[in-house]
Amino acid sequence: MVTELLGKGYVPRFLLSSLLSTLSWAPVVLLTGPRQSGKTTLCKAIQASNSLPHKYEYISFDDQANRDFAHDDPVGFVEQLPSYVILDEVQLVPEIYRQLKVAVDSHRVPGRFLLTGSARLSLMSELSDSLAGRMQLVELYPFSQSEIHHYSSEQYKRHTVGESENLRVTSILNQIFDNRLIVRESTQQPRLVRELSKRIVEGGYPEPRLLPTLDRQKWYQNYLRTITSRDVYELTSARHLEIVPRLAGIAAAHTAQLFNLADLGATLDLSRNTISEYVSILQNLFLFQYVPSWSSNELKRSVKAPKLHYLDTGFACALLNLDEDSLWKDRKRLGQMTETFVFQELTKLASWYENKLTIYHYRDRDRHEVDFVIEKSGSGIVAIEVKTRATVKEADFRGIHKLRQKSENFISGIVLYDGEWARSFGENLYALPLASLWLGV
Repeated sequence: MVTELLGKGYVPRFLLSSLLSTLSWAPVVLLTGPRQSGKTTLCKAIQASNSLPHKYEYISFDDQANRDFAHDDPVGFVEQLPSYVILDEVQLVPEIYRQLKVAVDSHRVPGRFLLTGSARLSLMSELSDSLAGRMQLVELYPFSQSEIHHYSSEQYKRHTVGESENLRVTSILNQIFDNRLIVRESTQQPRLVRELSKRIVEGGYPEPRLLPTLDRQKWYQNYLRTITSRDVYELTSARHLEIVPRLAGIAAAHTAQLFNLADLGATLDLSRNTISEYVSILQNLFLFQYVPSWSSNELKRSVKAPKLHYLDTGFACALLNLDEDSLWKDRKRLGQMTETFVFQELTKLASWYENKLTIYHYRDRDRHEVDFVIEKSGSGIVAIEVKTRATVKEADFRGIHKLRQKSENFISGIVLYDGEWARSFGENLYALPLASLWLGV
């Protein structure tokens, strides 16, 4: 069965080893992430595998019969579950949350329940409260460029789930934070040029990235309608559903920019509190994310203006009717989307890293800026600046130099650019090709 899944295009996910490791000790694991990011495919591959310690049964709450059973008789539903089970789209049946807690407390074994949901825990607060201390959260995003690149290898395509468990991804973040970054200035990487625009508009969602431009745009429009009519309606008390597509489009146009709620509220003729509610909803449904401002003083971080980034550039481009050609010609928009493209890749790489990594941006009173500051559990930071040019100048490190003066835990500063060569610009300062994000250094 696993071979059949692989043959139909199952792409082994780099998150798998982390997911299985968590299942080896946590009684409940919630695999969350946006709709259509591959959660169900990954879970069905786990169910089909004969190489894992436990055999999982799969139950989806997209099936109305399962939903009705759980709604009407939550005690009876949970009591008849098999020893190890995958419960897909669990946010649709909040009635069973308390009973899952009872089941775990009466028979606490690792990996008993693998749950999936298409919303962050802050939107499923009842689930979080019910299973506090019993449940671990794992987030699965759409395909990364690393996964897309590795899947093109025939050897990688032959991996089964059991073999993929042992895959250890050595990303650029592993190299930097684990002191294994070796920059060889004689190593040439290909320039992306227009391919950068192509990768941006394709995005990472498995299905639409392979569709022609017009069909891809229709797919995302239908996707937005689905989460509006289903997730927003069913998971929240918000009822001004007409706001959702307008807000999603405005946010797409403002990706990679400082985001002001008051200005957005004025654009939509809504109060700050109302717009804040809907922004939170769309963040929790993985459309976009606020990136807080970094400061050496943690108390100041929450009061500085955050940046907004879409979590998938394909989605953002579809909402703005951008195709490969129009994006390539609009250099300002290309710069914004490239920064967001790097953000989404860093977010995915960080989700596989063993320690917690938090992504910030940096901007001081003198307007020195750094696109991304990645902090490792308070013990070290890496600064990353993004350029679409094929040339790097010393001036491109100005914001990184300023940040370095502010931090005692500075590890490295990197300018990602659309060039061919890795270059050193001083101690722990490097210019790296954008393709290093998935090809390595």
